Amino acid sequence: MMVAATFDFHRPAMAPCHLLGALPQVSNGVLNWRERGAIALALVAWVSLRRLTAAVMLSLTLALVVTLLLSGTLLPGQPSAASRLIPERRGHALPGYHAAPGTNAPKIEPLLLADVDPNTARELNKAIPFAALGTDRALPFRMPPDSAEFARARDCLASVVLYEAGSNRERQAAVAQVVLNRVRHPAYPHSVCGVVYQGSERATGCQFTFTCDGALARIPSPSTWQHARATASAFLTGETDPAVGMATHYHTDWVLPYWSATLDKIARVDTHLFFRWRGDWGRQRAFTSPVDQAEPFEPKLAFLSPAHRGAATSPSTIISDLSGQAGLALAPDAKDTLSPREGDHFISIDAEGDGARLAMLGLGQCEGQAYCKVVGWDRASQGFGSPQNPVIRTVAFLYVTDKRTGVEIVLWDCARFNRPSNAQCLSDANRRWISFKGDLSHAS
Repeated sequence: MMVAATFDFHRPAMAPCHLLGALPQVSNGVLNWRERGAIALALVAWVSLRRLTAAVMLSLTLALVVTLLLSGTLLPGQPSAASRLIPERRGHALPGYHAAPGTNAPKIEPLLLADVDPNTARELNKAIPFAALGTDRALPFRMPPDSAEFARARDCLASVVLYEAGSNRERQAAVAQVVLNRVRHPAYPHSVCGVVYQGSERATGCQFTFTCDGALARIPSPSTWQHARATASAFLTGETDPAVGMATHYHTDWVLPYWSATLDKIARVDTHLFFRWRGDWGRQRAFTSPVDQAEPFEPKLAFLSPAHRGAATSPSTIISDLSGQAGLALAPDAKDTLSPREGDHFISIDAEGDGARLAMLGLGQCEGQAYCKVVGWDRASQGFGSPQNPVIRTVAFLYVTDKRTGVEIVLWDCARFNRPSNAQCLSDANRRWISFKGDLSHAS
């Protein structure tokens, strides 16, 4: 039922009321139906504006809260907004990184990279903030240097610091520390070679990319290899790198692994960024796993390291692998143009490619000797020179090392091998080194 009534809206004696604009003026203090309708419309408009203003303020507040959450201001333990720009494949990263020691160790997955160009990767990596390095530091790692296990561990560690960090000592030290941190962490194998070559049997499953991307086909120079070995030996006998703390991961700044947003970024060494596990798994107390007593043989390293060739592997076997044919005797007794002495090794080789593997063969053959010389003749030209007929002018490869005089020479016949520099070629000016016997007066 509708009730008809007259509403007495008596206005005060002061100025006329204004609701979002002037209302109709009346003379007798009583509003007619037109005036009442105008007031009702004004009230509705005023209330609607208040509601609209409140809605806008609420939206702005919510937007501010979301922004703070994404930036990590309200939840500093979470990845930053920039890290969330990484394409979504977090399930393939490293689950369990918040677990505490005593529970299952974090699961290690194959390395997966976001599909972004180098410039984008650099920007995204730059946007992920550094976490505090903290006070935890790796304890010295020590192995008996006179053991066969040490030789294998040294060469595995040397291979990763060389192929992953190049010849820079600072980068090599940081990479070596990451490897040894992993050896002591429950999530990884507990030998140096086991850590370095983990997953190398799979084309995309390796933990260190050089073990599965073909990098091992690039043969380092003997001096570069020796430098890497020196770094490895230092870390296996107590050296540490506090700059990277308890880091177990690293990558160059031009790639973006999926795990980079799930770990704490703690250090930068040149173009390499270093990360540790979050929570207790990244604390020093988690790095207490006992180290295996045995270091495995790594077949991929046999060409570079005598320690990884095993008892059944000989220099002749390596020559056979390089040339496709069995190697000939290394030291014949026949009296020839080049008179052999103790420490001399004469071999037959196939002259093809750049001959770089021969340099590694020479280095391995001469390991631990004060004086050593490896001289090679082309198998295809045995009528002009061979280990049984060591003619100086037909030598195709020469490696000489003498610790007493500091000599280390590697030369090739560049008519047979493709070398990048003429300085590496046998010539009349340097052929005298073929007759070198440890006395510099006879090589001048």
